[in-house]
Amino acid sequence: MRRWSSVLALSLVPLLAVTTLPPSASAQDDDYGYVRNILPPGENGTIDATDLLTVGPGLEAQEGKNAPPNFADQLEMYDELTTHAPYSLDKTDLGGLFKSAGFTPEQVVREESPRAGVAIQWDQFGVPYITGTTYGDVMFGSGYAAAMDRMFLMDALRHTGSGRLAEFAGGTPGNVAMDAAQHKAAFYTEEEATAQIDKIAGEYGAEGQRLVGGLDAYLAGINAGQDKLCPAGLVVAPTCPVEYALLGQQIESWDRADVIYIASLVGGIFGRGGGGEADNAAYLQQLTKKFGKLKGRALYRDLRTKLDADAPTSASVKTAYGDGEALGDKRRGVALPDLGGQTGPGSGTVIARERVQAKVERAEPRMDLPSGSFSLRELRQGMSNALLIGAKESATGKPVVVFGPQTGYFTPQLLNEQVLMGPGVHARGVSFAGTNLVVELGRGIDYAWSATSASLDNVDTVAERLCNVDGSKASVESEGYLVDGTCVPMTRNTPSETVHPSAGWQGAPATYTFLVLRTRHGIVQERTTVDGVPVALVAQRSTYGREVASAIGFARLNNPDYVKDAKTFQRAAHGIDYTFNWFYADNRDIAYFASGRLPRRAKGTAFDFPRWGDRRYDWRGWLGFDDHVREINPERGYLVSWNNRQSPKWGAPDNIWGWGSVHRSDALEDKVRRDIRGSRKVSLTRAVGIMADAATQDTRATSVLPSLLKVIGKDRRTTEARAALKRWARAGAPRVDRDRDGAYAHQQAIALFDTWWEDGEESVAYDVMGDRLGVLARDVPGNLDDHPRAGTGSAWMDPPYYSYLNKDLRTLLGDRTVREDLAFAYCGRGSLKKCRQTVRTSLRGAVTRVLAAQGVSKVADLTYDKSIDAIRHSTSGAVGVRDIDWQNRPTFQQVVAFERHRPR
Repeated sequence: MRRWSSVLALSLVPLLAVTTLPPSASAQDDDYGYVRNILPPGENGTIDATDLLTVGPGLEAQEGKNAPPNFADQLEMYDELTTHAPYSLDKTDLGGLFKSAGFTPEQVVREESPRAGVAIQWDQFGVPYITGTTYGDVMFGSGYAAAMDRMFLMDALRHTGSGRLAEFAGGTPGNVAMDAAQHKAAFYTEEEATAQIDKIAGEYGAEGQRLVGGLDAYLAGINAGQDKLCPAGLVVAPTCPVEYALLGQQIESWDRADVIYIASLVGGIFGRGGGGEADNAAYLQQLTKKFGKLKGRALYRDLRTKLDADAPTSASVKTAYGDGEALGDKRRGVALPDLGGQTGPGSGTVIARERVQAKVERAEPRMDLPSGSFSLRELRQGMSNALLIGAKESATGKPVVVFGPQTGYFTPQLLNEQVLMGPGVHARGVSFAGTNLVVELGRGIDYAWSATSASLDNVDTVAERLCNVDGSKASVESEGYLVDGTCVPMTRNTPSETVHPSAGWQGAPATYTFLVLRTRHGIVQERTTVDGVPVALVAQRSTYGREVASAIGFARLNNPDYVKDAKTFQRAAHGIDYTFNWFYADNRDIAYFASGRLPRRAKGTAFDFPRWGDRRYDWRGWLGFDDHVREINPERGYLVSWNNRQSPKWGAPDNIWGWGSVHRSDALEDKVRRDIRGSRKVSLTRAVGIMADAATQDTRATSVLPSLLKVIGKDRRTTEARAALKRWARAGAPRVDRDRDGAYAHQQAIALFDTWWEDGEESVAYDVMGDRLGVLARDVPGNLDDHPRAGTGSAWMDPPYYSYLNKDLRTLLGDRTVREDLAFAYCGRGSLKKCRQTVRTSLRGAVTRVLAAQGVSKVADLTYDKSIDAIRHSTSGAVGVRDIDWQNRPTFQQVVAFERHRPR
């Protein structure tokens, strides 16, 4: 693929006409306080033929060497943070690690007025400042600027959202599987997608109509931007993104359905929670089969950690939602799919192929684009964090904040930064490419807001009884289902796409046809049996069919006439249907609101398990504003979130088993508590330092390793190993190379602990939990680990095993700070002597394996290749960027300290 890019660039050299614009200087301090931000790798995401030649054959752009302007400039700033000692940072350091985030450019590098009433200025970082005479003018400018910076990425995303990625980028197994997965998650015909906009507009009256008018202007702006870059649709034009010629694709105009497709893609990844009921049912039945019904159900409740009193929560208010600790599996509305039951195809299945040679059913859904391959679905583990220090604990007497979304690392970045200024909108920040008619995360005139994914339970699994309309006996192949005793045919769609060879894929032309089945509850995921009765398992998502509705809430956040204080911020956030934890700060208040269109469940159903599709078990409306978790200026003086639980009475959604006694949010909260208990007032630089310190901490080691070492005690066979592990734990378990000498400071301990925790099928977690659970210790519906090796930056997100070992071992050791004991002892079945033998044997085995793997005889000679942890940007275009050192940190991050405010 890189060779094809080079050939294309050389062929276009005669067409190029390079012009440069002299920069002009213009700066103005923010009138309300200190706001800076960062978004790697850079704002410019368009590569034309000239840029391709500049980058050269390696196709890796590096700032100061071969990168086009603003393509990788923020990457170097972002990477530099881990070279600083966290608690030595000062305001000068912040100035080099984050860029100014005001409403007036420090430098105007170029200007353009794409139509009357619209003015755009780009600053030295490539951020567009868009001013419009009318609201529609602002939206036109937003679409125009987005196309200039993200044209190809936006195109790839709209094709992915519509289930036509393979048609656009090539028929690789990954692309075809991605289309199948999207049909299964959020299928719409084009007519359905378009109709969604008018439907939502009708719900919101004048506010909705204004937004629709803005959407149409935004689409017109995108199309105008495409015409500017690729005049008359000419893909070999000097300014046209090179990827179109590489793929042999033409330029297509945008319409309303395209925005819905992208919104459905993004919302299906970040704005949902739940949907794990079938997995829960299977594990419960495995437990009861092995241990009997009484004990199996008790073990399930133990492992579920649904309302663990030891779990950290973002809010201190006790807002309740969910079943609590009750299983509910015996309720009349619960349907438990049979273990090992018959299965039939669900939506997304390829049902017809023409001229297809390779099978795609077992491929992982991925986006295979000209110079990169990545999975958008992995972003559900990306997530975000927030640290807000209230006025009473701040060194200045005013809130100090560092927060942002962690949405993975892409070239160009999925997030797109802009400044929008006009009637009813005055905001700066980021949005997902292709949805940026609003600023989704950022700042207003005198306030800032951000979010972390909440995973609140807005998805249920519904078991529809299958039937045949002709009255014949039902099977798992049936496409009818019972509604009030009547057999109703499912809605059946068969979308198809034809793929052709290109620089990204060299296969023969082929056509794929997919099956999509829908009931009144949603999209059929699979067909199986419950107590031998054929059923369809359907995913019912509260935001399905209304992805665009959340734009209302975002538009309110952008509007300074709507958001004037913490309370109006909460009201604005309530207009967002997606499930997010929202955070707010101005010069007086910090605030929190957990958004989501959350259903009220009917009696007879259980949050954890599938329910029957009978009408009596349908949802009973939605949670109102007062029933959502929300808080302003908490008494404890701070707000912390890293995708942990919301409130002490708020149950974990059915698909998350890891909201137990250990969560990565502890890495932030423990440090804040330490300062507050020590009567230290937290400055802005201190808050950034806390974030930076947590960003390189191994949560597994800090939460589990001390107890493991205490259980082992003095074991002569592991003396050297234990000493190395203990030194690392006492240092805070960092994984960081501050002097950039190429190695982590505690690389011996890191190499050993990684092997001890997860080494193929071997794990100390399986050893400890296996003392009671046996082989079922490996089948808990949650990951064993979330390691930086994934390359996405994010780590330590929600594996339940961290909490299991932390609580079980602390309890066994007599730690009285454990607030809620497990019902069962796992390691050694409650015998410290037996547990000690289990853990010692486990560590000895890990030492033997890691020494053999590295061909050394002593722990002191172990090494660790830190590049395993490196953040690797997923490249969606023709050019990528270099890997950077690992840090567990938001992708877009704001540093905020407001000093003033408009009259309240």
